Amino acid sequence: MRLALRAFSRNPGFAALCVLSLAAGIGLAAALASVADAILFRPLPVPEPERMVRIFTSSSEQPQGMVSYRDFEDFRRDSRSIAAMAAETQVLMAVGGENGGAASVRLGLAVTADYFDVLQVRPALGRSFRASESRQAVVVLADALWRSQYGADRGILGRSIQIGGVPFTVLGIAPKDFGLDRFVHESFYVAVGAYESGILPGGGALEDRSRRFLSVYGRLARGSRIESAQAELSLLAARLETAHAETNRGRRAIVLTEFQARTRADRTMPALTFLLIAMAIVLLAIAAANAGGLLVARAEARGREIAVRMALGATAPCLLADFLIEAAMLTGAGTALGIPMAAAAVRLLARTATLPTDFPFAIAPRIDARVMWIAALASALTTMLCGCAPALAPMFAKTRTGIARALRHTGPNAGSKTAGNRAKGPSALVAIEVALATALVAIGAGLMESVKAAAKIDPGYRTGHVLVMVLDPSQLGYSPERTRAFYRQLPDRVRTVPGVRNAALAQSVMLGYTRAEAQIHFENEDHPVFMNTVTPEYFDLLHLPILAGRGFDDRDTESSMPVAIVNQELAKRYGGTGRMRVNGGTVQIVGVARNAKYFDVHEPPRPYLYLPFSQHFAARMVLHVETWSDPAGATRAIVSKIREIDAAQPVSEIRPLRDYLEQGAMFGARIGVDLAGSAGACAITLALAGIYGVISQTTARRRREIGIRMALGARRVHVVALITRHAMGLIAIGAAGGIAAAAGAARILTTIAPGSRAPGDQAMAGWSLAGAAAVALTGVIAALVPALRGSAVDPASALRQE
Repeated sequence: MRLALRAFSRNPGFAALCVLSLAAGIGLAAALASVADAILFRPLPVPEPERMVRIFTSSSEQPQGMVSYRDFEDFRRDSRSIAAMAAETQVLMAVGGENGGAASVRLGLAVTADYFDVLQVRPALGRSFRASESRQAVVVLADALWRSQYGADRGILGRSIQIGGVPFTVLGIAPKDFGLDRFVHESFYVAVGAYESGILPGGGALEDRSRRFLSVYGRLARGSRIESAQAELSLLAARLETAHAETNRGRRAIVLTEFQARTRADRTMPALTFLLIAMAIVLLAIAAANAGGLLVARAEARGREIAVRMALGATAPCLLADFLIEAAMLTGAGTALGIPMAAAAVRLLARTATLPTDFPFAIAPRIDARVMWIAALASALTTMLCGCAPALAPMFAKTRTGIARALRHTGPNAGSKTAGNRAKGPSALVAIEVALATALVAIGAGLMESVKAAAKIDPGYRTGHVLVMVLDPSQLGYSPERTRAFYRQLPDRVRTVPGVRNAALAQSVMLGYTRAEAQIHFENEDHPVFMNTVTPEYFDLLHLPILAGRGFDDRDTESSMPVAIVNQELAKRYGGTGRMRVNGGTVQIVGVARNAKYFDVHEPPRPYLYLPFSQHFAARMVLHVETWSDPAGATRAIVSKIREIDAAQPVSEIRPLRDYLEQGAMFGARIGVDLAGSAGACAITLALAGIYGVISQTTARRRREIGIRMALGARRVHVVALITRHAMGLIAIGAAGGIAAAAGAARILTTIAPGSRAPGDQAMAGWSLAGAAAVALTGVIAALVPALRGSAVDPASALRQE
């Protein structure tokens, strides 16, 4: 170790270059690993997470559907393989408003009374629900809400707070960072039985077996396997299908691990995760190749020293141990410096990974024990690769077989014997670095191209000059009649705001995160179809054309014949004229609307149904406002009009409709662009450092040769060309290999962003070639610096050194 420290102190530039390269590679690899872990691999924050399973019901239309409360009760009562089950469902409620303060809409969970007991999670303060409280107005607060809205006041336990205009007694505070969802973090927990008691709106939700709205978690009995639980619940589901054919026909039960549920629910996130892992491996490989190439070049320059040591009795294992010690010291220093870099990168990502929603959303990567183990493993592997690289170099093999010849011909200027005696080992590693850097740049370009392409996709309606905001008068205790009266006057009031062209109401936002379903009866079967409840002005406001028939108008009243509008795809599949059975009732189809993008800009045409608000009441509605100019400028005036009707009315999710397209619909691709861009920049920097280091060491070894050439009349430009020619060849080979590697990532790119293009097609090939050209240009600049310095050598001085 003392020898290594002494050697590094004699060449601090070499040591600093190695340490910084390894720090960047290991640090960013750890950061990417932490993001991948947060997205897909991190276990549930409960004791014995390996025993937890997810329970779904499945049909031909819903391969991974939720569970109704009655089905959940039957599963829980009759299952033996699953020791305990708990269920949850998301609720949006106005929290606060005590003492005249303003309430804010928060995302919470309605859970079964034994929710925390099944998960084996104890509140940080207070207690959780008791069985006797399953229908009472009691609440457990999330740690974040407790701190942000109630100042971390311990005295809040036992006090009442307003939730949905109803006083709820605070029982406890959940542990910090607790939450089963990886991304969206709830603010409070109430008992799901409050639906039955009327505290929560939607009193029939628990009794209706066809209303599937629960996410169900189970804890396997000790000694039970998931296969036995699957067999048992399949039998129970078959019994329910027989006993309740009208609601459970074709319904199966599925039992999955948490990892299986995550990978099956969304193809985008697993694909993004594996891309992150691939980028982490690539960055680590570049850093290892960089440091390894520098160590190999340094070992070749130390050929005479190594030969002397072997002549004095040093064995190959001893020399290998020395190389490993040097590599371990460099890698250890790089890891120590890289972990803070990883933490900073993770914090930056956490601020940029946003969705168009007011609710707490975060990927929440963190540098925890799991990531530290990954960093330690990466450090160990890098140490092995960098330490063994000099021992495997051709020079070292020749030294072992011909010590006498090495003593005669190996020295600081041994490379001057022939112009072709170049370091093949470092050269190969430099080419690999360039290839990997080019691949990362091309991948980032592919994702960027997909984001740009998504912005040009016609969703079927206008997204510009439209402002949306969510209202729910029922949160303040409004009755359905009072809520209807509120919504009748609201659009007219908003239209009086200067700069406003039109206003309409809808239950859901296009490309948003809330959705409603209707059951269509067709050919003796019920088919779930997504739907939206809207006011007549909705279609004109969004420029969503009615292709046949008519839109909704004043003829469609609560007492008139129920009507509906279908989109082209629904008309094609189930008939677009005449009457249709919807949710058990008969409706008259009065119009056919154009197909649109409802949940994803790349989705294929899907059936969609529109119902008039006048005939289908919904308390939570989204106000759509069309403006002549920038919609954000009218926000204050519009909210003021709402406050004129009711000063206490909570308004949430205020943002331009275009945000749902630009921020939400391409979330995975945007994250990929950010990470691939950062990784590509780091990869280029590492590749440049590798090129610079290897050319510098090679130039130093050829110092005598350069002196001879210049003494014989060679011009400086010829010497520079001689030195850089080899580097340019390596860059060209590496760039070609990088483009080929990027082409192999096309399938992953199209999974993360279905609109992305493969690096091999015409448009994407341009981006790939541009990326390769950028890497090549910067690589040539990195090679020119040591070449120019080497060409400035004084011939007499260079010849005297030998």
